Amino acid sequence: MENREKQMLSLLEVKKYLSVTQLCRELFTSESTIRRGLNKLEKQGLVRRTRGGAFYVQRDHLEWPLLYKNQENIDKKRHIADLAIDFVTDGQTLFVDSSSTCLYFARRLTEKKGLTVLTNGITTSNLLSEETEAEVYCACGKVYSKQSSIHGAETCEYVLNHTANTAFVTCRGLDAGFGASDFIEGEAMVKRCFRKRAGKTILLVDSSKFDKRFFNQTFAIEDIDVAISDKAFPEDIMEALNRHGAEMVW
Repeated sequence: MENREKQMLSLLEVKKYLSVTQLCRELFTSESTIRRGLNKLEKQGLVRRTRGGAFYVQRDHLEWPLLYKNQENIDKKRHIADLAIDFVTDGQTLFVDSSSTCLYFARRLTEKKGLTVLTNGITTSNLLSEETEAEVYCACGKVYSKQSSIHGAETCEYVLNHTANTAFVTCRGLDAGFGASDFIEGEAMVKRCFRKRAGKTILLVDSSKFDKRFFNQTFAIEDIDVAISDKAFPEDIMEALNRHGAEMVW
């Protein structure tokens, strides 16, 4: 991203909406330059064009590419992976979702023997097949661009034909009232199928997702057996998890 586009994005983040004329005035540049910059930002999913201007797209309302998400909250994800690996024993069968957090967790599975793992993550399945001795299965279905993720009705049907000791899953938001939720419906569906066929459901959720809710409910609080994070859960979430007997680890 060029410096001019970064300046435009910074202004839109603060103002939420600016017209082309306003952007020209703020950045002392021509309309053609502004329009070219807005076109590039829209292609990246960072703004939404309107006639004569643009809106800033809220960060939480974006599904960022997996490559980008792998670079976010790295310390939090590693901490969660360090805790989650203690819930795995040799010889188990696992479901692992396609998230960047679960990708960090998958790297720790090199320490275990005799595992069978089913995942809907292409990058996760590649990592497991190359770096572990696990028997690896990758769910079928539609591959979603830049997400390295497979989900949808066919994926759910495939998952429901299998069973696992434990499902390791993530979410985009965790709220005391709504539970775990996700931005993409297909992802939430697959995770619900994982839970349905697993003996135990372990939610890996970093603290940046606390007190957020998205359109698609993934799990109600009572569906979570273990919740693992990088820091203590907010009091209301902790009370809700306690009320339904979930174990919490951080």
